[in-house]
Amino acid sequence: MRGCFHVFRTELRLARRGLFIWAGVMVGMVGVYLGLFPYVQDPVMVEVLKAFPEALLRALSFTPSAIADVNSYHGIYTMGYVVLLATIYGLMQAGGSVAREPDLGAVEFLYTRPVTRRAIMAAKVAAFAVLAVVLWLFIFSASMAGGPAAAPDDFYLSPPAATHLAGFVATLAAGGVAFAIAPFFQRTQTATSVAVGIGLGSFVVHALAQLSDRLNFLRYFTLQYYTALDRAAAGDPFVPGMLVLLGVFLAGSALGTLLLHRKDFA
Repeated sequence: MRGCFHVFRTELRLARRGLFIWAGVMVGMVGVYLGLFPYVQDPVMVEVLKAFPEALLRALSFTPSAIADVNSYHGIYTMGYVVLLATIYGLMQAGGSVAREPDLGAVEFLYTRPVTRRAIMAAKVAAFAVLAVVLWLFIFSASMAGGPAAAPDDFYLSPPAATHLAGFVATLAAGGVAFAIAPFFQRTQTATSVAVGIGLGSFVVHALAQLSDRLNFLRYFTLQYYTALDRAAAGDPFVPGMLVLLGVFLAGSALGTLLLHRKDFA
């Protein structure tokens, strides 16, 4: 137990700087986007949007209905890009934490201690979950500060809380995917590259699924579909989708633990 806690604490210490950098970027994004809300409400902007194809605007989450009020603008448009960054962070952090030891040549030291591989993986998963919680607390605090400043009389607590919860679960799911595939990687750089590819790929595929009914089935293979920010922003969070994301996190973590336990580092 002591060794497991040491791994947990070490993971938090090693991830501390990256967490603050990513949180700073996302907090800044929330502040900037909410600060632009009054300009987005300009009637000229609304008329300009009507000239664009509706499918393209849906793909970019920038439809007139999505920017109709501060809650939908924040929950659908702003949080759409925040969730993109948060899932990439989750993929990079989870994958990098597993691929780090083979890359640094520390495998023999770590995996020959009187601590099982399952315990080590459990410590890494627990540390990742704590990091995800802290990240989204930063983002939620930024929203609670920026929302009332952008629209004092129209910004409500319930829709942002739902969108942030959905984003948090999406981040966990991204980490679960990374934990499941990270045992196949020997270098942190590889895990990072794959993480960025999966995160951006999910976002692009979801956008493509909005462009045509023939491509609509692709949405089921994306994190964004199950996050359903549009429903969360409307006060009707997609609970089954969030349960799917939570299941991906748990299943991915379990699969990664199994693969790491069986992996031969010789």
